[in-house]
Amino acid sequence: MNAAATPWLHVAAAVLCLGWAALILACGRLRATLPLTLACLAAAAWAMAVALRPAMPLDGLPGALEILRSALWLALLLLLMRRHGGTNATPQVWRFAVVGGVVTLLSLTALLPNTPQLPTLGSPGLMARLGLALLVLLVAENLYRNADRAARWHVILPCLVLGGLSAFDVVLHADAALHRFYAPALLDARAVLTALSMPLLVLAALRDRRWRRNLPVSRQAVFHGATLVIAGTFLTGVGAVGEGLRHFGADWGGAAQVSLLAGAVLAIAVATSSASMRSHIRRRVVDHFFAARFDYRAEWLRCVATLSAQHAEAEQRAIIAIADPVDSPAGLLLLRDAPQAPLRWAGSWNLPVHDIVLPPDHALVAALQDGTHIVTAVPRDLGADLAPLWLAVPLRHHRDGLLGLVLLAPPRAPFNLDAEAFDLLRAVGREVAMFLAERRAAERLHDQRALAEHARRFAFVAHDVKNVASQLTLVLANAEHNIADPEFQQDMLLTVGASAQRINALIARLREPEAEQPPALIAPLETIRAVLREVAHPVEVSADEADSCCIAIAPDGFAAALRHLLDNAIEASPQAVPVRITLRREADSVQLDITDRGPGMTPEFVRDHLFRPLVSGRADGNGVGAWQARDLLRAAGGDLLALSTPGAGTTMRMTLPCQPAARPLQLQEIAA
Repeated sequence: MNAAATPWLHVAAAVLCLGWAALILACGRLRATLPLTLACLAAAAWAMAVALRPAMPLDGLPGALEILRSALWLALLLLLMRRHGGTNATPQVWRFAVVGGVVTLLSLTALLPNTPQLPTLGSPGLMARLGLALLVLLVAENLYRNADRAARWHVILPCLVLGGLSAFDVVLHADAALHRFYAPALLDARAVLTALSMPLLVLAALRDRRWRRNLPVSRQAVFHGATLVIAGTFLTGVGAVGEGLRHFGADWGGAAQVSLLAGAVLAIAVATSSASMRSHIRRRVVDHFFAARFDYRAEWLRCVATLSAQHAEAEQRAIIAIADPVDSPAGLLLLRDAPQAPLRWAGSWNLPVHDIVLPPDHALVAALQDGTHIVTAVPRDLGADLAPLWLAVPLRHHRDGLLGLVLLAPPRAPFNLDAEAFDLLRAVGREVAMFLAERRAAERLHDQRALAEHARRFAFVAHDVKNVASQLTLVLANAEHNIADPEFQQDMLLTVGASAQRINALIARLREPEAEQPPALIAPLETIRAVLREVAHPVEVSADEADSCCIAIAPDGFAAALRHLLDNAIEASPQAVPVRITLRREADSVQLDITDRGPGMTPEFVRDHLFRPLVSGRADGNGVGAWQARDLLRAAGGDLLALSTPGAGTTMRMTLPCQPAARPLQLQEIAA
């Protein structure tokens, strides 16, 4: 079975392999470079054993080291397959490992002295070695084919080196089986090829040092690349047919060639613009390039972009977010208003509007109640005018339970539903349920805020109406004694007319809050004098240089705040004791103090109750005046302070920014 080998070639190969092993160790991490180092050392040990016994390169120690070398290469490839072969690589690794162990034992057993050593097809030793070499070659091919695109850059060199040397072993043993002897040239060539190919393992170790994680491979790039390859192949075939037609006839061959190429380009344009064709390319070509079926980063970003877009209604966006991962072209959404309410139609995408109502005890609702199942056989009794439906995806919320479900139409291209697709649909369904629940909560919050704002305006209006009613009551009380006085009659008419105007303005403000007066520059002293004309209680007014300033506030708002505080001061003051109003300028602000000589308030009442709505210290009060006055002043950039001492009266201090009256144009710009 043996043929003599050249000793010095194998010695040189052993020395070179030892040098390559040392370089691999120096390349980087021991954990990553140790398998490649062992592969080089195994080749060096085998080459040195053949150099020591050149007359028997396939028997004894050289033969055993050759078998162990191939077994070690197989183990290295299986390690790389487990690390980079994808999610389904583990069962294949164990199957190859068991077969490799059996073949290795058979190869070592064939080296026993009583085993036939003839290089024929019936020789156990030759067949075992041939099987081991074929197994290494098969594992190298599977590793390269099943690794993803990022990992191929990492494993291609070990696959080429170990698979290539094993392929040469297959040629060596096959040639021996045909010619019944081993060719010395092939035996020596093995040593040369081993020494020349081991530097590629050094380069693989250098790549491993640079390689840290799976590099993201763009599925779009693979899709467009596959599309270009398919289109190029199609155009090449069409061009070949057209070239053949051109040689058949001089009259119509050229026209046929041009027409055929133009039609082919048109067909490619139509195919690439077709969503169904793109789906077929993804399913039949692109998905085979990746270990994971979905690019989860891209799917998540697409889901977020779909839900946050404004190109369609929220219900349609929810359907599209569920339909995109499975390439469905249409769907409809069913939602419920309460936990035990029936599911009703809420929106459609590329499907007609349909009044579907599913009660809680419906079979489809019961199957989707826990939110973990996805129904693949949708009942056909949902609607006669609906196309056959394919999937029912639950929208389960962590707080509200089953919020609704999405019914999808069949996909454009055949779509294999596996565990990975179901997991993605469940995750997207929960995200869509969160989106719909938050949108519904936002709508309810908006309605509640609108209702609260309406209630606040109604409280202000009711308080102002109460003041108007008090004025009219006072007029009626004085009319009993002064109705014959012409001046009283004139004042009464003016008071009633002003009250009617105020009531109409309050009603308009309640109906259309956006029609309220905008801020304007007003002189506070003039407004004070206008308000005092409606007051019968004595009021003392003192003003310094503040009359040279203007304030930016809505005229009706400032007058309303002034009336509220003045009415409170009058009600708190004794009958003959005047209320004092002090207007002064402090730095860049105007301060207006309304002081009474009433019973005063405790600090606790001022802190806890004065500015709270619907809380009043008087039996006939409604607790709105001070709250509304401070709200109006703060909206204009000012504030309201209460300075009170029990038994010594109260001062309500209004503060507003001061605008110089000497520059009206600039003031108008500031007010705007």
